[in-house]
Amino acid sequence: MMWGRGYSSSTTSRYGSGERFKDARKRIGLRQKDMAEILGISPAYLSLIETGRQPVSEPIAQAMQDKFNVDGQWLLYGNTTGYNAGTRLKSVRKQLGMTQAELGKAIGVSGLYIGLMERGGQAVSMPVASSMDTKYHISTEWLLYGVGSQYSR
Repeated sequence: MMWGRGYSSSTTSRYGSGERFKDARKRIGLRQKDMAEILGISPAYLSLIETGRQPVSEPIAQAMQDKFNVDGQWLLYGNTTGYNAGTRLKSVRKQLGMTQAELGKAIGVSGLYIGLMERGGQAVSMPVASSMDTKYHISTEWLLYGVGSQYSR
């Protein structure tokens, strides 16, 4: 699964991708210079991307996906239906073989709330992500942002 932090539909243009790219780079923990070197682009070009003066190109989005497990579609277009925290939550629930009601009860929320998060009607909250980590060892960073390994331990 990949990183796909939820943004509103108003930030889904390719030029809004600079903010998402910068957010991803910072969460990965790299300086612009280091990220540029890994991606094979100049630091100046990377700066243009992050400031929105150049869009994230498809090859760069693909490289971010391949090298850092950052959802390329999210980088390009924002909150995509196929790649978001709600989709990751649903995937985990199905891996656990649980209904929405069962998972909700296990982590202290309603099954309706689980369904709402899975459909994207409500963001996956930090308390829910923390409960998933505590109870099922699902990485909070992975669940919320799609970054790193699915499992925390």
